[in-house]
Amino acid sequence: MISRLSIDMTRGQVKVVEALSKHHVMNSRIMQKLKFIAAAITISGLLVFGFFANEARKEVYYLCGNFSKGTVYSSVIRQLNTVNLSEYRVENLPQGKRIIHSSVLHFHLLSCDIEFNQQEKVISVLYG
Repeated sequence: MISRLSIDMTRGQVKVVEALSKHHVMNSRIMQKLKFIAAAITISGLLVFGFFANEARKEVYYLCGNFSKGTVYSSVIRQLNTVNLSEYRVENLPQGKRIIHSSVLHFHLLSCDIEFNQQEKVISVLYG
């Protein structure tokens, strides 16, 4: 900071006037630009994440809608092998199998549970 001394001869007063240095003003402008750039990058990142998260949700939702009672296991697996933004896992149960189809972009909170009987045919489909 640069200080300047001002003397008012008519009143006999001495005043100290402070002025910002050019260096400080430039740093302030640079900081504003950096804040703007950081905000723009953050917003862009959130928009990209939102787009892909929505696409993953649609992938799980629409594939889940393809399966109905009586659909064979091999057909379900063939369709699930086409996924890009989601994943599935197969669990072996005493009464058959279960496939859980979900996405890491939703922290596996939205899923499609497909249960099969021992003849490997769909007995229930639950999205949620």
